Amino acid sequence: MKPTFRFLIFLSVLAAIISPQAVHPQETFNEVFLLERNDKILAFSGLRNSWFEKDLRPGETVVKSGHGGNVAVACTTERALAFSAVTGRWTEEGLRIRESVLSITAEGNVATVITNIRALGFSSQSGVWVESKFNIGK
Repeated sequence: MKPTFRFLIFLSVLAAIISPQAVHPQETFNEVFLLERNDKILAFSGLRNSWFEKDLRPGETVVKSGHGGNVAVACTTERALAFSAVTGRWTEEGLRIRESVLSITAEGNVATVITNIRALGFSSQSGVWVESKFNIGK
């Protein structure tokens, strides 16, 4: 006995209704938590179930920080620090003389640091900072 066309449509609709919702590829769960101490910052990776420390230099203080998705970012008086839950490593980018941090974001697999002279982007997938300099005066 062959199933009828209406029965096949009914089965398709029923399967769509009762099947679990799929997670979209761009959806990222929070896998990182950031903790600031006087002499260090710590990132907890839910993917690796472990804490990862980064020592601060003498006199260095955290100015701005944030975390979300697979990344954590902290800007200090001397550098931008980013943590990747994917690689389980901290990566740093030194700040230049007279460079000031305007904003930071951390969400999904990307962290950004915007300063008065450049934009920094960090990918949790590669664990690398990339910069784009602003053309001041143009």
